Amino acid sequence: MKKLLALMLSLAFIIPSTNTIFASGENNITRISGGDRYETCVRVNKSLNFSSDKDSAVIANGNDFKTALYGSYLSSSLDIPYFISKKDFLSSNVVNELDRLKIKKVYLLGDNNVLSDKVDNLLKQKSIKTERIFNKKTDNLFGGYYTDNIDLQVDGIIHSSLYGNSPRGDISYAILINDNKFSDLLTTTPFAGALAKSQHFGLYSFDTLKTTGTEGNTGKIFGYIIGGYDSIPSEFETYDTNWDGSYRGDKRIHSEDRYKTAIEIANAYKTELNKDIKTVVIVNGDDFADALSSGLIASNNDAAILLTKSDKLNEDTRKYILENNIKNFIIIGGENSISKDVENELNSL
Repeated sequence: MKKLLALMLSLAFIIPSTNTIFASGENNITRISGGDRYETCVRVNKSLNFSSDKDSAVIANGNDFKTALYGSYLSSSLDIPYFISKKDFLSSNVVNELDRLKIKKVYLLGDNNVLSDKVDNLLKQKSIKTERIFNKKTDNLFGGYYTDNIDLQVDGIIHSSLYGNSPRGDISYAILINDNKFSDLLTTTPFAGALAKSQHFGLYSFDTLKTTGTEGNTGKIFGYIIGGYDSIPSEFETYDTNWDGSYRGDKRIHSEDRYKTAIEIANAYKTELNKDIKTVVIVNGDDFADALSSGLIASNNDAAILLTKSDKLNEDTRKYILENNIKNFIIIGGENSISKDVENELNSL
């Protein structure tokens, strides 16, 4: 009896980190949450059971969505652990995970104003190498400067890691996005990661075009564009034919709001990657806090990210789930982020 009681007590401490609810029907709902966004991210990583050969990781500032989501894209593409941090220190939970996973190198997203040297110093004390990824301006021989933005650097790391010294290709392999819109960048992360791994594609910011002198390019030049014309002007288009001359179609993926755009990205898994979505990751569409770690778990489950309000399941999201007979759901965040009411709605579908 004492052994049974001890086992029950131990389970009581384990269950809050990853709760799995099996519905009365066929639905399988998993919620992964922690006391805050940082702990939630740690628990997402733990749920993935990374193998010991993954000796690199990514760390980003949990209060800076742009660098954090590029970090999520990097980790999703390379299938390596991803953590978020406060500006000046790493939590003991993150440090313990780095130790447990025997991490030897960490990619740090953002300059010292985003993640301070204190983070570097702590990692170096643990004999962990670091590589900083941040927007840089480098003087060139012609009196100007060359801009090496975060998106370009992340793409370089992904391509060299996956494809070695093979040619990068032209911008027909580019996925263009307005990365000032967190919801578009968030929901694109696992989709772009899958395209990077399977077809050499890279994810690039529309702002990068403004700083590298290519703004104003017209014609059907990009592989994909994520977002409507209010995000990326109509002068930027996509190729409408394949290399063999067959019709490819317009590859601008967008809709009238963030919820519907997320659904269009989910639909693209079938048309562009030949993948049927069986699992969706549900996150809060109004707040990026807990959602930052959703890209990695979506990538590891061949899942798309869908958005909802915190207190009620979005109707368009509900419609997509029913039309595609989705039965597996992963909720990221606690009940302040995604309420129990949303969980119950998913349970009843």
